[in-house]
Amino acid sequence: MSLHSEQSAVRRQILLFVAIVAAVVVVAVTLWFDARREANAALDDFAREQLALAVAAANLEHAPSALVRLEKTDAVVVVEQTDAGKLLRPSGAPVDCAALDRAIASGAKTVELGHADAAAIGLPARTAVAGIARARDGRAMAVIASAVHERDREIRAQERLVLGIALAALLAFGFGGIALRVQQSENKLERELATKEAEKLGEGRLARADKLATMGAFATGIAHEIATPLGVIAARAEMAAARANDEKSSRAVAAILEQTEKIRGIIKSFLAVARGEPPPHLRVAPEDLVRQATRMVEHRYAAAGVTLETDVERGVPDVTGEPRLLEQALVNLLLNACDASGSGQRVRAQVVSQGGRVCFCVRDEGSGIAPEVAARATEPFFTTKAEGRGSGIGLLIVNEIAKHHQGRFVIGAREGGGTEARLELLPADTPKTEKAA
Repeated sequence: MSLHSEQSAVRRQILLFVAIVAAVVVVAVTLWFDARREANAALDDFAREQLALAVAAANLEHAPSALVRLEKTDAVVVVEQTDAGKLLRPSGAPVDCAALDRAIASGAKTVELGHADAAAIGLPARTAVAGIARARDGRAMAVIASAVHERDREIRAQERLVLGIALAALLAFGFGGIALRVQQSENKLERELATKEAEKLGEGRLARADKLATMGAFATGIAHEIATPLGVIAARAEMAAARANDEKSSRAVAAILEQTEKIRGIIKSFLAVARGEPPPHLRVAPEDLVRQATRMVEHRYAAAGVTLETDVERGVPDVTGEPRLLEQALVNLLLNACDASGSGQRVRAQVVSQGGRVCFCVRDEGSGIAPEVAARATEPFFTTKAEGRGSGIGLLIVNEIAKHHQGRFVIGAREGGGTEARLELLPADTPKTEKAA
């Protein structure tokens, strides 16, 4: 796994943790406000009940016994304001409560009393609620009741709320922790797999590089050994040319000299590729490359009974590079297509301008190529041909020539059967920045 991938995974984990915390906080705050709203609503209902009792008490005439019975619940106190402004219970006991005095003076209908005021009146030291009403004669009557039961229900509701939030948080963080561990395990496994894949890929590249280096050294040695007999052939051909006494002999000797020189050029070009030298910037027309390549393989096609067709798109741009190498790459593709074809089948060599590149396409009507074979087609000495018919370096050479010219080589199965091999090169007028890319 790359550093960027690991950082992205860490960011995702942090975001997941923050999202869990935010969700728990939002749920907790929402439930708390909802519980407070319900508690306040219950307290308001309770206050309205005391107000109704106060109104009923204010409308009683000469019935102190009813008020006394009302007080016997030990949770209700009835207070009457005298003409002198004092607060008295039905029994005549005075009541000292400044909060209640203020509420009566202000004309309030209900008032919430604190713990100290409730205890001073004779109720439990808990929140109390008073309902205040006035009789026809102006007397103020107050019915004060302890809200201990409502507050207890509120406390129990809050405790349930806290317990629910705690359980939700534990579950959220528990599942979050599990998810985090699973993610960490997956990240670790991905890193291990990526490391093993990189090691495997590196070993493959080293093996390929070793094979290519061996081939380069081998090719250099072969080129050196061929140079001597090739020089002898050229010298004898020149001697034969001086002695030729008819036109047919002269043409034959000239052909030998031409092909000898061509072999020298090909050897020189391949050695340049092996040494990593850049290709010469020679401008060449694609139709010339196709014409030269088809001329070199036409005898093989005739012997195999395979028809070779060519099609060069009009106006296709020129390419740059080493003509002999590019020609040899096309020859290898055409020979490979011929070997894959049966008698009576056709091979089509087409040149088109596509996607900003000049594409040399060779298509055959053979049995096609499997994806796993296509993936290994450019490996050194890999071949599916019968022994003695293939060396396993033809497509490797094509691939190396393509890379040498900053192009690419692609091979795969065609729709409807057969194989398509593509040598893609940049046009000659492509800016240097694009070629470097």
